[in-house]
Amino acid sequence: MSIINTALTGLIAAQRGLAVTANNVANAGTDGYVRRRIVQVEGVTVGTGLTADLGSGTRVVGVERMYSDFLGAAVRETTSSGERATVLASLGARLDSLLGNPELGIHNAIQSFFDQVESLARDPGSSSTRQQLLAQADSLGQRFAQLDTQLRSLDNEINLRMQDTASRINNLAAQLADINAAISRGISGDADLADQRDALLGQLSGLIDFSTTAQADGTTNVMVGNGQPLVLGINSASLELRPDAFDPMRSTLDIRLGNESRSIATQVGGGTMGGLLAFRSTVLDPARQQLGLLANTLGSVFNAQHAQGVDANGQPGGAFFTLPGPRIMDAVGNTGSASLAVGIEDASALQARDYELRFDGSSWSLRDGSSGQLFGTSGSGTAADPLRFDGLSVVVGDSADAGDRFLIRAVGEAASQLGLTIGDPAAIAAAAPLATSSSLGNQGTGTIAAASVVDPGHPALREAVELRFETAGNLRIYDADGHDLSGALAWSAGDDISFNGWSVRISGSVAAGDSFSVHATAAGSADNSNALALAMTSTSGFLAGGQISVDALAGRLLSDVGAAALRARQDAEVQSVMQEQARIDLEAAIGVNLDEEAANMLRYQQAYMAASQMIGVSNDLFRTLLGILN
Repeated sequence: MSIINTALTGLIAAQRGLAVTANNVANAGTDGYVRRRIVQVEGVTVGTGLTADLGSGTRVVGVERMYSDFLGAAVRETTSSGERATVLASLGARLDSLLGNPELGIHNAIQSFFDQVESLARDPGSSSTRQQLLAQADSLGQRFAQLDTQLRSLDNEINLRMQDTASRINNLAAQLADINAAISRGISGDADLADQRDALLGQLSGLIDFSTTAQADGTTNVMVGNGQPLVLGINSASLELRPDAFDPMRSTLDIRLGNESRSIATQVGGGTMGGLLAFRSTVLDPARQQLGLLANTLGSVFNAQHAQGVDANGQPGGAFFTLPGPRIMDAVGNTGSASLAVGIEDASALQARDYELRFDGSSWSLRDGSSGQLFGTSGSGTAADPLRFDGLSVVVGDSADAGDRFLIRAVGEAASQLGLTIGDPAAIAAAAPLATSSSLGNQGTGTIAAASVVDPGHPALREAVELRFETAGNLRIYDADGHDLSGALAWSAGDDISFNGWSVRISGSVAAGDSFSVHATAAGSADNSNALALAMTSTSGFLAGGQISVDALAGRLLSDVGAAALRARQDAEVQSVMQEQARIDLEAAIGVNLDEEAANMLRYQQAYMAASQMIGVSNDLFRTLLGILN
């Protein structure tokens, strides 16, 4: 190749280098721009020997985007994780603030209620104190309902934000499919299209986690969930929200490509969408369940103790609080005629969770309503042999078809429906059902303690009896008509004496002829025994085999939400640092460095000038040769 042609290839290469450098400088402040460089190789030499050794200049085979797939993926991953953590931290802080608010939180309301119970114990005969207790109980029920409403409102907000996020994801997916179409058609400006694609992928990573696969034609496929395609070549799928199979007020997430639709609600883990779903399933739902369990436990414990006392009219105490039963929801698409009757057999065994019952055509299986974890049950579901689990019993009526599903919300509705059963202050059972007394003519020093109820359902529980000692070591029990009900009973000081569903203890020494009585508490009694017992129900163990009290359960609700909020905040801080570092690393690799571009400009300028000079030299040589020939 001639000198002039060789120099011309250098001139063209330098010119293109200057053009790319100028473009880099012009886009130094453009978001999403990836710096370019020319790819320059040695020219193809034709010939052998000296001709080949002299070479044939250079050529530019393309313009390379200085993009790092590895660093780009790192930015997208940290962005996805960071947005998820940010959503969790923000919503977690709001929930923590709501539950811990002195004006709205439940712990203070419970404390105020039991403070009023203690006031009743100090003055059981005061009608105003009784009225204040009813007012405080009503306020407590309203506080539970208000909190439940706030949590439902937060759930509705999540539905709306999921809808907005899905719409934004669908828009980005459609744009990515359009870019794939342009790239596959070989439209000029592939580097610019790649910049647009990577910028869109960056935006998408803030909304949902995904993986990408580069294709041979330059297009990029995008997969979400467990590999479901969101962008497949020139086609894009769409995320859709549909009502939950059990609860139409709650949205779940599907992906649709063509006529095929799949649920991915449990498979999305990152971005805004992942944060919303994670907060709902791991923080909000457990908080609602615990709030319901707290309401049900408080009502159950208080009702049980209230039923053991008598009111101001001398009547046995009834239920103080009204509690809803478990809620049963049929799945959309059930084809059988089965219906469930669910009852609470043991309130102390209840758990803060929903249950899903599935029928496979021959037997029932029980799963956690949120996680799908399989649980064991006993029974077959008939009236004679109910399904039993976690304090619940289930009787299945009619017949179910294979695939039928039912959701059992054991305590989830208790917070919204905890109400006050009694309206008359006199109906508060502050007194113990039984009273004891010693005969004034007793010669010994024996004293009788208050009677303890062992069997509240005993038919003769409140019948008056006399405990008469024949000797210091023997006694008989007589009814009001003087009939011997027990025969001779041996006794030692401090022994428990049990009869008619109650138990008493006589201490000290007794003399022959001493007598003591156990009888029903009279109307208008100033006894406060049951009021004291009611005040103790807040700290008495009940759940988990008597290990967890109402106070402990309320504390656990606050601590669980607070801990979740703290973890989310700390995770958000860590993810923010990681995201910033990943962004810095990527920017260092793909961003325009003006100092570097200035050096490139000088280098290409010098190369251009040198090539021009070489062309001039070649021209002079040619003129000299012509002069010699002439």
